[in-house]
Parts: sequence; C-alpha cells; structure tokens
Amino acid sequence: MKAVGADIGVAFDGDADRSIFVDENGVIYWGDKTFALIEKHFLQENPHARIVTPVSSSTLIKEVAETYNGELVLTKVGSVTVSQKMKELNAKLGGEENGGVFYGPHQAVRDGAMTTALLLNIMAETGEKLSKLIAQQPQYFIEKGKVECPENKKPKILEKLIEQVKGENVSTIDGVKIWFEDKSAILVRPSGTEPVYRLYAEAKTQERALKLIKDYSAKVGKILEII
Repeated sequence: MKAVGADIGVAFDGDADRSIFVDENGVIYWGDKTFALIEKHFLQENPHARIVTPVSSSTLIKEVAETYNGELVLTKVGSVTVSQKMKELNAKLGGEENGGVFYGPHQAVRDGAMTTALLLNIMAETGEKLSKLIAQQPQYFIEKGKVECPENKKPKILEKLIEQVKGENVSTIDGVKIWFEDKSAILVRPSGTEPVYRLYAEAKTQERALKLIKDYSAKVGKILEII
C-alpha cells in the first residue's frame, strides 16, 4: 500500500467470499470495522432494516444498528446460519467479524467482490479515505483466547457457565455472551471443530479486553477441574 500509494487494499480468502481491507497507511482492519461502515451507510438509506450477524460480532455492530435505527438479529456462529436467517426474514444485509458480508439485493451469501464494491462506493460518495471513515466509528479493542476441553465435557461447562451468569445481560444463542455496563463484552462458546472453548472479548481499552479473556479462561478452567 505505502509503496504504490494506493487508496485501499483488499485481501480475499481462498474462495473470495471473505475480504479484509487495508487503508492508505497500511493499517489492516478486521471484518467488524468494515462491516460496521457498510451497515451505517446501508441503514442511512434503509432505516429500520434488519441486520443479521452472529453473536460473535463486535458490540460495534449493535451500536451502529441502535444509532441508525436498524433492527439487529443475532444468530449462532456460521455463515450458513446467517444466510438462512436472512432468507427467512427477507433481510438485505448480514455480516461476520471474519470479513464476510452478505448483501441481500445481490445474493444472501458471503461475497468478497461485492463487499469491495460496497466499500468503494462509500469512499466515492463521501470522498473520504478509509482511515478517516473507520476513525469516525466507536472504537473497541478485541482479544481472543481458547481453553482446551474434551468434547464430552463441553455441554456440562456450558451448563455451569449459564448458572454462574444468571442475572447478567446475557445471550445464550451460541455459548454464553455477556455484555457489561462499561460496553465491554465476552463470548465463551464451544468450538464446533476442535476440542476447545473459544473466547472473544472486547472493550474500550485493550487492558480490559485482555482481563476478560484471562478471567473467563480461568472460570472455564475451574469448572473443568470439578466436573
């Protein structure tokens, strides 16, 4: 990016259904940030529209939906689940934190080329650089972790976790996600492909996000010791 003086860079995965973007300064943005940008401009043109996203997505997506009068629909993690929910609700926009965006007017599946077109259109209409558009968003720090866990113990751990967080602002759509008053959040969910529990934390500071990963990794480890 810096060498050629480009305005935007894009990296696709193997089948080009997901895309990750790089700004003019060479800064790489995870999928939540670029999806939130697309979501904002979509809702400005389509107020009260439904936005479909997995429970693993950043609170940024929720905050943008609330600010621009969208209806957020959370699903389990998985692109097929998001796609099916969009078709069920006739929703026009969906997205994941891994760079997958689903643009219903074209097709209700992930499409990296369409995501690129949507982002380029926003840049063209606003006349702004990607770095500035991203900087205008609410900012969150995201950290991830995992705890090894035998497959046969996954259900019991989830049951115990749900018991421990009763009374909190919680979703149990896929694992356990807890939102806190300081706008931080953590998702703890069993992996569908590996013998591990995955943790996704976010907060207004990196220190808080890292502490959530540490604290809830310890909680899962403690439950493992007693079951």
